[in-house]
Amino acid sequence: MLSLMLVGVVSASYPMFHYDAQRTGYVTQDGPQTNATLWVAETAEYADGSPAVHNGKVFAPTWPDMDFVDNDPMGLVCYDAATGTELWTNELGGTSIGSVSGVAVADGQVYLGGTDGRLYCIDEEAGETLWTSGQIDATGYFGLSSSPLVYEGTVYALSASDGVLHAFTPEGTGSWSFSTGGAVGYFTSPAAAGGKIFVAGGGNNLFCIDAATHTAAWSAALPAAVKSTPVIGDGKVYATTAERLYALDASTGAEVWNASLGGTSSTPAVAGETVIAGSSDGLHAYDAGTGILLWDFPGAQVGVSPVVAGNLVYAATNERTGTVYAVDTRTGEEVWSYTLEAPGDGTFAAFYASSPAVSDGVLYIGAENNRLYAFGDGGLPEPAFTGWNGTVMLTAGRTFTVTPFNNENTTYTIDRTSALGALDAAAAKGGFDYTVQETTFGPFLYSIGGIAYDEATWDSWLYAVNGVPADVGAADYRLAEGDVVTYWYGAWGSNPETAHAAVTITVSIPASPEPTPTLWSGTVALTKGETFSFVPSNNASASYTINRTTDLGALAFAAQAGNFTFSASDAWYASFGSFLL
Repeated sequence: MLSLMLVGVVSASYPMFHYDAQRTGYVTQDGPQTNATLWVAETAEYADGSPAVHNGKVFAPTWPDMDFVDNDPMGLVCYDAATGTELWTNELGGTSIGSVSGVAVADGQVYLGGTDGRLYCIDEEAGETLWTSGQIDATGYFGLSSSPLVYEGTVYALSASDGVLHAFTPEGTGSWSFSTGGAVGYFTSPAAAGGKIFVAGGGNNLFCIDAATHTAAWSAALPAAVKSTPVIGDGKVYATTAERLYALDASTGAEVWNASLGGTSSTPAVAGETVIAGSSDGLHAYDAGTGILLWDFPGAQVGVSPVVAGNLVYAATNERTGTVYAVDTRTGEEVWSYTLEAPGDGTFAAFYASSPAVSDGVLYIGAENNRLYAFGDGGLPEPAFTGWNGTVMLTAGRTFTVTPFNNENTTYTIDRTSALGALDAAAAKGGFDYTVQETTFGPFLYSIGGIAYDEATWDSWLYAVNGVPADVGAADYRLAEGDVVTYWYGAWGSNPETAHAAVTITVSIPASPEPTPTLWSGTVALTKGETFSFVPSNNASASYTINRTTDLGALAFAAQAGNFTFSASDAWYASFGSFLL
């Protein structure tokens, strides 16, 4: 019902590996600006799975460290996002089962793969196992390393051992599967956009699978096996091999461009017109449209997947003493770094497979030194936006402009008395913000008060006028005096009464003043030096000689031409030298 479509994810949530279903790894809000740690939590085993953040909790998968004598609890560990306090641990299939997959959180359920090759579903609050699939991945040691994808109410996981894409209901029932023809690389995971699922396939293939028909819309054979998870952005799908970064047309699979890259299991991040990829020798940034190299950030191997938050990209190295880097996305210059201490026992302290997650300005990442790090300034977060209620005055005939946050060169002109105009006025009066995003489909509402559309849950900003859901976009709905516009955040079919954030706007549109009647409009010719006699209406015995080129002279001629009358008194003439019209 909104032509201003809704995209993105709630700012205080990082619900799955690489942030969203498209696996873009792009968070619009800023991440940490310094290497200060908010907290560091000790993990019983290696926190090598990519964490997720949701509802004030961090979910970190763990698996065996190098101390094979001391077998501590492992599996899925839940921490308080603000303090690092451990809330619960789920040991999955038993003390010998850990996880190196990423986590996905949706509708109160947490999904991850186990080293036994099974998909697990855990209750977000209680930490109890809700269901477990059969073994779908026979890969030794890693098990199911694919990070689950939750998309349009279905849970997807890709088996590395045989390249089969599995689809499950949230209740754990297997819905359908698709074989890609053979084994795929560890950690590569499904991505989704536009009703299609994108996966690496057996051999050197990349598949686009129709989620409705469960058949391949297209497949593309690359010169070498796909190593990364596919990423979808701006009509293209990006993937890496051991030697190249490829951009394919997302609709057809046709190659758009390729560029040199020493690919690892790192999945590229796509932020606007820039693609940033981890490699065997650091970070590299490319123009998303052409593949032209923009900058290099040389360094050790980056096996984790970089994440862009605001204008910084965050990545970490897999070496004896790993380092987290924050790099300016525009210049490729280092902003800050944090290097782990050497263990001193000959082992590594590396960042191996835990890709960073950024939420509420904090970066979370696990390392192979039995630590989970939270980088942030430690400041108290701003109070969560819960809404606003008030009256705004709108003026008919006026317009305003709005600029999408992702393209400062574009502006949209909106009618002030539209539903979006009311939101704009309410934001100015209430001291909260809203944003729109430019897409190929036009301007889309992105957020209100920092709360944006959640790709994982489909929660979004809805609106109604006078309690009736609107059937046109907010920019096109024309309001009348006394209308009440309500925006609320929730799932389709929800209502403002149950929403955790709502904006209620009572609209006042003053009536335009009645236009002044026009008695006559025209042109008169006045002769310089000419005079005429004028008799005031209140004194018939008086007569005044008036210069023709005065305002009274013009009025007298206009009255003759327009066939109307006027009267003027000489009551003020003696004092002020003028007539009272």
